[in-house]
This record gives sequence, structure tokens and C-alpha cells, in this order.
Amino acid sequence: MKKYALMLCALLALPVMAQKYTVKGDAPEGAQKIYLYHVGQQQQLDSVEVKNGKFEFAGDANGEIFAYVMSSRQFAVPLILDGNVTIDFKTGRPSGSAENDGIGLWGEKISQERNKIGSLNEAYNKYTKAGQQIPDSVKERVRKEYWDIENKIVDLTKECCEQNKNMKFPALFLTRVYSRMDREELIKLVEEGNPIYMTTSIANGIKSHIEAWKRQKVGTMFTDLEMQDTDGKNHKLSEYVGKGKYVLIDFWASWCGPCRQSMPAVKKLYDTYKDKGFDIVGLSFDNNKDNWVAAIKKLELPWHHLSDLKGWQSIAASTYGIDAIPATLLIGPDGKIVSSNLGAEGVEEKLKELLK
Repeated sequence: MKKYALMLCALLALPVMAQKYTVKGDAPEGAQKIYLYHVGQQQQLDSVEVKNGKFEFAGDANGEIFAYVMSSRQFAVPLILDGNVTIDFKTGRPSGSAENDGIGLWGEKISQERNKIGSLNEAYNKYTKAGQQIPDSVKERVRKEYWDIENKIVDLTKECCEQNKNMKFPALFLTRVYSRMDREELIKLVEEGNPIYMTTSIANGIKSHIEAWKRQKVGTMFTDLEMQDTDGKNHKLSEYVGKGKYVLIDFWASWCGPCRQSMPAVKKLYDTYKDKGFDIVGLSFDNNKDNWVAAIKKLELPWHHLSDLKGWQSIAASTYGIDAIPATLLIGPDGKIVSSNLGAEGVEEKLKELLK
């Protein structure tokens, strides 16, 4: 037994072998320099001069295998740094391995859908060029078609992940659409898929979103955070939550039109239930304190208000995985999540049930 333990220790002590790669191809016409970037870290890895219309990189990936190449005159081409990779700037496809061939194949399918958005812009341009107002019917049609395209891209990405569970490349596409996916579906997809989704820097956004989304799950104890009130004084969420009342956490911002439009209904909730064991804490995604304070005053919002004035970088956004506002959390007297992302009408129905 001791012999095997010593062998295991020796193996663990061996250095991890780096993944060597070469990346080459024909440069776009007129390009003088080509750049290689990490996708997850968003930092430049290398750059080379174009010689006789060609370029070539060589190096060790050191575990960070997701990258893209680009020139100042051409869009970026994604790739995986492993072995010999050839880049075709004309088609936007990498090749040379099963992983890179997969990027090319599925990237083309997704691009075909993405390119349809250009025709939607033409529907608007027809009116703007003529100096005419865009009819509401056209706006509605374009909006519907746009989201149909976006949903198709999400479906294609899920299909790519499901058909290539033993491959690494689907993570490139998943990172672009995960925030638009059904939460439970994404969690299942990631947990049943390739571990690379959760262990590389490219997956940091996915991982943090999943962890944050789980904090919204019904029955989960709320996660505390600290922000400032309109006077700049620090307050913890725990000062208001878990104190015997139902508390609505309202994620909003003064610059958010839908948030402002929803406030009359939220005020009605507050006025109706404030004396029946109900309270509200507004967590703002504002950047500008004056605008935030002015909106509270103008809209006459009498409940508690907190913000760190960091916009989408707010601790509230990262803690609870908020990627769209308005959004809500209803927390019970014991501090456990009762519901998430119900509109004012949904919250009222829930309160009618709970505060009989």
C-alpha cells in the first residue's frame, strides 16, 4: 500500500504538460499585423508581422485554450489552442482538429441566424432614410422577429452542447447566450456537460451566474449584502430582512423606464400591506446619486432605498445574478426566499395568500 502511495505522490509532483500549438493562415488583404487574444482573460497573448501574406503563431497554451485571432481590418476568429490550427479569415473558420472543426461548423450555423438581424435593420432604414416615423406595427414586427432569431440562436447553442458533450468548444458559444437561457435548463446543461464549462476562465461568467441564481431559489436563505442609503450611511440587508415581515426586494434604477412605469403598482402594494407585516427595500443600479435621489423624490417612494452607485457592477447584481430590471425577490419573515421575479400583480396575489 505504501509503495502505491509513493508512486501516486510522485505522479502528482510531475509538472502539467503544456499544450503546444501553432496557428497560421493567410492574412486579410492589406493587413500588416495579426493578433492573438485569450477569450476568457480578454488579454493579448501575442502578435506577429505578416510576411508574404501569411502569419504564424507558436507557443504553449498553459491551460488557457480558448482564444481568437484578429487583424485591424477583420473580425475575430475563435479557436482552441491545441496542435496545428489553420485560420481562414474569409470564412471565419478555424480547422486542424475536431475541436476547431466543431467551432467552424457550429459557428457557421449560428452566424447564418445572426446575419438575419441585418435585414431587420433594413425595415427601419426604409423609414428613417425617408424622414418618416416608424409605424408601431413595424416596430412590433421587427421586435418579434428579432427575439425569434435570438431564441433560435439559443436553441442552436443548446443543440451544440447536447451533441458535443465530450468536446470543449461548445463553451465558446454557451458563454454568449447563457444569460438568456432558462436557469434550470442551463444548470442541468452545465452540470451534465463537459467539466470544461466550469473550470476555465471562459466559464467564469457562467459559473458566477449559476451560483448567484441559486441564491434566488425558493426556500433558500437570503444572502446578506451591504450598500449605502441616500445619506451615504452603510446598511446591511439583514437590518430589514428576516425580522418577522415579508420583504420585497425591488431591483431598479432611475434610468430604467419599465422600472419607473411599474412604481405606481409597487406603491399600491406598499400602501395596502405596510401595516400587515410587509415592507420594501429598493436596491438601485444607478451610477449617479443625484438622479437616484431625485427619482425617489419625484416618484414618492417611501420605503427603504440602498445603492452602491455602481450600475450593473453593483454588488446586488452579482450577489443575486440580476441581469435585467425591474426584478424582485419576496423574502419571508424567516429570511427565506418565497418567490422571485414576480411582477407587482404576482406579488400581490402571493401576499393575499400569505397574509390572510
